[in-house]
Amino acid sequence: MGINICELREKRLIIRLCSLKVKGEVIEKRRVDSYGGQPERKIVLVKYKDKIIETHLDDSQFERVEIGEQIRFSPPAPDRDPCICHLFVWLIVGLIAGTLSIWAITSYFSERTATILCLAAAGWISVIVWARICLREQSKYLRDLELEIDFFDTEGGYEQGGQ
Repeated sequence: MGINICELREKRLIIRLCSLKVKGEVIEKRRVDSYGGQPERKIVLVKYKDKIIETHLDDSQFERVEIGEQIRFSPPAPDRDPCICHLFVWLIVGLIAGTLSIWAITSYFSERTATILCLAAAGWISVIVWARICLREQSKYLRDLELEIDFFDTEGGYEQGGQ
């Protein structure tokens, strides 16, 4: 099994982002009832610069913190946000390319040869479209992680590690 450089880079960026400790102002405290027999979660909304971030705290921290107080927290990793428009565009491009290649192959080759070539062409086109979609989604997520690190990693606004 080979090494996936994008996954390694993603893990490194997530570790770097989660290792930052930034100071933000508590603007709201709430308890969220969990379902499925899990205990309730203690959530604090923290304002850092122009972002409002939801942070989970344990029981002792939740009871001690007050609204308006400055607390240190680790920024969360952003969620993956798939671009549906990009997905549909490449899907349509793949369908058009597959249709045109099948038409060209069936009009030039005999029946048995055309069938084999059409399957091969459709397979390669689908692999290329799949790779293009995955590559774009991965690079977009890496860009989002880098932007989050740049946002939280400012002069005087952070401490490295769990201090």
